[in-house]
Amino acid sequence: MIRIAICEDEKILLNQLADQVKFILDRHSMEYTLELFTSGSALFIYGSFDLLLLDIAMEPLNGLKLAEKLRMRGDDCKLVFITAHPQYAIDAYDVQASHYLTKPVDTAKLESVLLKLCTSMQTERKCAIAIRQGTAVRRIPFGQILYLEVINRKIHLHTKNEILPFYGKLEELEPALPETFFRCHRSYIVNLSHVQRYDKKDIWLCNEEQIPLSKRRYQAFGLRFMNYLKESGDVF
Repeated sequence: MIRIAICEDEKILLNQLADQVKFILDRHSMEYTLELFTSGSALFIYGSFDLLLLDIAMEPLNGLKLAEKLRMRGDDCKLVFITAHPQYAIDAYDVQASHYLTKPVDTAKLESVLLKLCTSMQTERKCAIAIRQGTAVRRIPFGQILYLEVINRKIHLHTKNEILPFYGKLEELEPALPETFFRCHRSYIVNLSHVQRYDKKDIWLCNEEQIPLSKRRYQAFGLRFMNYLKESGDVF
C-alpha cells in the first residue's frame, strides 16, 4: 500500500489532480491511499506519506518551505512539485525532489512519473526496513544495517554513521528481515555481511564494534555464518 497526499490550495485544481491520480493508479491496479490538503501546515501536522504531490505557490507555507520542514524532521518521502512557474525547478532539487510537473498537468506525463515512483518504492520496500520516528518515516536499506539492539523496550538500529531508535519488538521484526540477518542474542540481531570474526561469546563487526553471542546460539550462528561465506564466495 502506497500512501499518497496531494497539497494544493485551489480546491478545483486539487480535485482535478486527485481524479487524475485515481484514474492512473486504478487503471494499473495499484494499491494506495490518497489524502487531500489545501494547506501545507495541515499536511505537516497530519503525519507522513510515501509520495507527496505539492503545489509550490501556496500561502502562507509554500511547497518548497513545506518540503524543507519535512526533510529537516527526517522525512524521506518522494516529492513531486506541481506549479505554473518553471523558474522554481532548480530550487525543487535542493529538497531532493523526484520530479517537477508544470500546470496544467498532462495526464500522460503524470502517469509516467507515478508509475516510475510507485515501482521504485515497491522495489525499495523489498530491500529496506521502514522505521517511524515521531511523525516521520525513514527507509534504511538492509545493507546499511550493522545490527539491531533492544534497549529499554526500544529497538536501536545501528549503521556505520548513526543509531536510530524506534518502537518495536525483535520477534515481530525478525521474520521480515532477509537471511543475511541472524538473531545472535535475545536482544540482538546481526547482519552477517558486516561480521568480521567471532568467538564463543562475542561477535566483532567490520567497524570493530563488539556485540554478544549467546551460548545457546553459538553453534547455529557458526553454521549460518559459514553458509553465508560460501554463498558470497568468500570461502570455497
